[in-house]
Amino acid sequence: MSTKIRMEFEGFEEVIQRLSKLEGNIKKTTESALKSTHKLVTKQAEEAIKPHKYTGLTEQSLVRKAKIEWEGSVASVSTGFSIRKGGLASIMLMYGTPRMRKDQKLYNAFFGRKTKQQIKEFQEDAYYQEIRRLNG
Repeated sequence: MSTKIRMEFEGFEEVIQRLSKLEGNIKKTTESALKSTHKLVTKQAEEAIKPHKYTGLTEQSLVRKAKIEWEGSVASVSTGFSIRKGGLASIMLMYGTPRMRKDQKLYNAFFGRKTKQQIKEFQEDAYYQEIRRLNG
């Protein structure tokens, strides 16, 4: 199950305005933040999927390459498993079925509170590092 991650943190608009005033490259900074977010989530998913190696197809369907997509001024990156490439089982693993409990570790790799907090921090850090760099 592929999930899109977008830039989301408190004060995002203010940070963009500040970066814009410093004539920073907003697009490059956004892509850098999304790539680091993708790397974090993918690493956690790789660890969480290891016990589920019946055929290895689900593990192989993990989206390992960060592909940034722009829709107007909104950027996103896909994380998770490609359903088309054999990742259908990931949905059952993450959410469970009537006969199988969900894998909480796999679910948390994408949607857990700790993961969401880390994503927020990674995204904020990317922007603040660029602002510090431009301020000298």
